[in-house]
Amino acid sequence: MKPPRAVPWLFLSPFLLLFAAFYVAPVLYAGYLSLFIKKRAGFGPAREVFGGLTNYVRAFQDADFLASLLNILKFAAVQIPLMVVLATALALALDSSRGRLQGFFRTAFYLPYTIPSVIAGLLWGYLYSKNLSPFNQLTGRSFDFLGSDVVLWSIANIVTWTWTGYNMITLYAALQNIPGDLYEAARIDGADGWTLTRFIKLPLLKPSLLLVLIFSIIGTMQIFSEPFVIRPLGYVPDNITPNTYLYLVATRDGNFSYAATLAILLAVFTLLLSAVFLRFTRRGGEV
Repeated sequence: MKPPRAVPWLFLSPFLLLFAAFYVAPVLYAGYLSLFIKKRAGFGPAREVFGGLTNYVRAFQDADFLASLLNILKFAAVQIPLMVVLATALALALDSSRGRLQGFFRTAFYLPYTIPSVIAGLLWGYLYSKNLSPFNQLTGRSFDFLGSDVVLWSIANIVTWTWTGYNMITLYAALQNIPGDLYEAARIDGADGWTLTRFIKLPLLKPSLLLVLIFSIIGTMQIFSEPFVIRPLGYVPDNITPNTYLYLVATRDGNFSYAATLAILLAVFTLLLSAVFLRFTRRGGEV
């Protein structure tokens, strides 16, 4: 006897309701909100009126928003490769090591990810402080880690410190799933050490590396906590990242419709960037 066709939908309904309420509805509302602009008529306060695509045209002419996109692209081009290389190296080192220290280092590398990003920002804010930084005290210098020229890379350091261990665990788990028969066959053929890593581990790690890179691109586009937390400690421009800028547009300027427009454009930009990356990585064959 076949169950009624409504039974699967009954089990799916809690998820679908929550998904619609907390994901689909906010996106639709942001799209609706983005079609309105603030307009002042007479001596009264500004009112929200329908403006069509005015906010979208404004966004493409907004120098601060475009600068924030450029900042995050520079950030991604440097930070993501560095973080993934570090995570891969640590995962390979853990996979090759044995003994009690393996568990210790696995926990130690992963530990920064367990610290909330706000706490991490406060911790590194102290280490970056011009007058309190241990680095400056040890070297006798007065380097400003939060200066306008280096603040983007100081934030990149916090993000790398936080997420390298998380990505390492993903890659380490993938390495653990490689069948032992492959290693045994390779050793019979004379492979050892670096040869095993180059011809067995790294090729089989490729799908996991792709996953880590896609998640890193999406995560980079969402960076907000780190620059926001260290803003009171030094010069952090309003447009250091797109999320910081659109947050200030909403809360400081009170322009929620324009902030919704920037959020939608940022989501589309992230989607396009991820799609281009996937197309580029698959050009040489299926991963």
